[in-house]
Parts: sequence; structure tokens; C-alpha cells
Amino acid sequence: MITNLLSTRSLLKQFLTFNFFVFLVLGFFTFVYFLAIEPELINRKSKKHQNIIENINLNLKNQNIESDENTLKNFLFRSKFILDEVDQIRFFKMNKDILVDSSIIDIDRTSLFVTERIETLGINEKLKQQEDNKNFNIVSEVKYSFLDEVNSNVDQKFFISSESVNNNLVIHTSSILKLADNNIIITVSEISNEISLAVQERKNFVLRSALIAAIVIMIFSLFLNNYIIKPIRSLNSFAKKISYDNPKSNENLNVEFDKRDDEIGNLSKSLTDMTNKLYQRIELAERFASDLTHEIRNPLASLKGASDLLNQTKDDNQKIKLLKILSNDVERIERLITDYSQVLKDEASQSRAIAKNFDLLQLIDSIVEDFNLDTVNQKKNIKFNFNNSQKLKKAVIFGIESRIEQVIANLLDNAVSFSPNDSEILIKINLEKNNFKILIEDQGPGFDKNNLNKVFERFYSDRPNEQKGAHSGLGLNIVKNIIDSHKGLISVYNKKDNSGAIVDISLPSI
Repeated sequence: MITNLLSTRSLLKQFLTFNFFVFLVLGFFTFVYFLAIEPELINRKSKKHQNIIENINLNLKNQNIESDENTLKNFLFRSKFILDEVDQIRFFKMNKDILVDSSIIDIDRTSLFVTERIETLGINEKLKQQEDNKNFNIVSEVKYSFLDEVNSNVDQKFFISSESVNNNLVIHTSSILKLADNNIIITVSEISNEISLAVQERKNFVLRSALIAAIVIMIFSLFLNNYIIKPIRSLNSFAKKISYDNPKSNENLNVEFDKRDDEIGNLSKSLTDMTNKLYQRIELAERFASDLTHEIRNPLASLKGASDLLNQTKDDNQKIKLLKILSNDVERIERLITDYSQVLKDEASQSRAIAKNFDLLQLIDSIVEDFNLDTVNQKKNIKFNFNNSQKLKKAVIFGIESRIEQVIANLLDNAVSFSPNDSEILIKINLEKNNFKILIEDQGPGFDKNNLNKVFERFYSDRPNEQKGAHSGLGLNIVKNIIDSHKGLISVYNKKDNSGAIVDISLPSI
């Protein structure tokens, strides 16, 4: 049952259920404690009485005192110094009739023990009756309930009891004394209201503590519900809306906890950022598919037109031209499909890849070495040089190493395709304002000044006619997406003397 309650879906119910059972357990042990604390305090008080009884018993035996009334009275008069520690000492016969009561032994004179505490015990009423009639046997009419447990047949030295007299707690400690001529019962009594006060104080303390704990739990429950559970429910509702509602609906992006600086606020911001990125990817995929359809439509139309003309023409030269057009269109479509497939694979691998710290210097060194050893580049006699002008020992960034490697390789491939034979491609790296700036410079014709803002668009290509079929125009767009995902910047421009192009990349250092 407890497991079922704690496994409920509501965090608030789990919290309240757990605290309820904790209160039950604490309440049970508190109840057991209260049952044990008063007897424990009474036993402690009785220890003093037992010491007095032991001393009296020892004195009675040493003085060979008999069990008659006058002898016991004289003994109490002589030993009255011990009466300061207790309120009343009484001797009883074995039939439980009173022999001597320390509170009324001075009947003929002013009582030595008529005090407020004696009045509390009710002794003053007995004294008044004895003053009116000295022959009146008071004690014979009195029943001593605290002697009910005193039994000579029980192997027990002391008998402890308590009762309420005039709203006061009185502790009685009794014992059987074996004198020379007879056995008698001795009882030491003392008002012990401090025990009742101590027990009451403990009860009040527990009740106050329980009340304070309940108030704290209520306040914490309200805080938990208003500041944690409700926000989590709202975020859960927000996530469900994202799953089922129209992704293009901006109303779903209004999360009310973004302004909080705590963990809930951070979670809300992360969820909002994740949602925005998810929508951006969805929109990007839709635009990409739309653009791909548009780009394929043109070569398909050209392919259809060329194939129709090929069936109608009889001129061999014209057929050769049409076949070349068909071949170029097929290559164009094949390149678009291949590059688009690669983009999808790159997106999937990027989502699975784990970002880490890595050194740009080692990465660029490795790429430059590979390009210098490439046979195609060697045939064109293109040299790749890496310039670390600031003599950086390390250039550590946080990201996906394979993706940055793809960026550098793609840009170098692009530079090679525009570079003439016997030329140089220079890669520079510098540290500027906590950003590593990478410059890739070639000696080609440079970018079209009128279309510098279009070079990163999908399917844009500014190449000679003989190269258009071999390039889909996705390379620089892929590069920009990777740099953006690493919180970097990329731009292109031409050299001041128009002797080549420059690609400028900026990546944040750690």
C-alpha cells in the first residue's frame, strides 16, 4: 500500500504521503515515550525515598527499637532532621492500620509539621478533628490505597505507587521492616508536582514541535507545488503540445519560466532552445526539400526537352550536342541527389557525435599534410602552407573534431577547384579576442563581388560552365551550418589586389 502511494504520479502526493507516514512513526514512538517517562521519573524520585527507608531500618535495628507507637514517635522526634527531605513518614501495622504519622505526632502541642504542604496532603482536616476529640480514632476510618500492593508474600523490597491528592501528584514508597518484636510497614510520601510539570512540559514541547513541523511542511508543500511541481507540469504540457500541435505555431513557444534564474528557469530555457532548434531543423528540412525539388526540376525539364529533340533530329552533330546535354543533366541530378544524401548523413552523424576539446593546430597540420600528398594536387603543383604567425603552442576549442575537419577539407577542395596550376593555398591562424581566426587564401579568380552575400546559399554555384555539372552548390552551405553549430562565424571576401579569395572563419576558444 505504501509503495503504491509513493509510486503515484504526483510528486506533491508522494511528498505528503511520505511525511504522513513519518509522522505516524514518530507519533507512535512519542506515545511510547510518554507512557514510559512518568514511571521513569517516579522511580527516580523513589530512589531518594528508598535511601531514607534503608537509613531508618538500619537505625531501628541498631537501636533495638520495638514496634509500639510511643517508641516509634520518639524515634521520629529524635530523627526529625530526615523529615526535611520528604513531606510525610508513616508506620503501619501488618494489617495496614496506622501506627505513627509524622504529620500528626505532636498532637498535644503545636504540630511540628503543619505547613502548606501538609495542608495540601489533607492532614489539617485530621488535626482539626483530633483537636475537637482527642479520643477520636481518625486513621481507622482512612483507607490507604497506596498500601494495596504491599504484600509480605511477594519477594519485593520496595513498593512504589502514586496518586492525586487535591490536584497534586504524591509519590509513595513503602517497605516491610522486620523489627525484633514484630514486622511493620513504613511509607515515605512526597508531593512531586515537578514530575507532572516535567511530563506536561515534554508534551507541550512535542505538540509545539509537531505543530511547527506541520506548518513548515505546509509551507514547503505550497512552495513545492507553486515553484516546482506546477512549472514541471507546465513544461510537460508544453512538451506535449510540441509533440502534437503544429510545429509552426509560435504560440507554443511562450514558456513563462524563462525569466527564472534557478534550475527550473534553466530547464525552461533549454527546452525552449531545443524546441526552437527542432523547429528550425524542421523548417530547414522543408526548405531544403523544396529547394532540391526546384533544382532537380530544371535539369529534368532540360533532360526531357533534349530527349524529345534527340528523337526528332537527324543531324549527327546536333545529336552529339543533345547527348552531351543529356549527360550533363544526368550528372547534375546525380550530384544533387548524392550531395543531398550526404547532407542527411552528416546531420545524423552530427546529432550522434560527442563534442569535446581538441587542438586546431594538430588538426590543420594533419589536413595540410594530406592535401600536399594528394596526387591530383601534385599534378597541378599546388602547394599548401600553414602559417602560425603568433607561434601558438595550442589552439584548443570545444566542438566536434570530425565536423571541423570536414569544414577545412571542403574549403581547401573548393580553393583547389578555383586555383590555377603552380599556385599556393595559404592557411593562417591567429588568436583575436578569445577567438581563433582561420584564414584560407587562394590565388584564383576570387568571388563575384556582386554575389558575395549568396555564396552560402543552397545550390548557389559560380563556376565555369565546364565545372557546373560536377558541383551541386551545397558545399559552402554545409560549411556555414557546421560553423554556426559551433557558435562561430564565417565570411568570404577577395584580396585587396584581386589576386584571389579569402575565407574567414572565427571559432571561440575555451
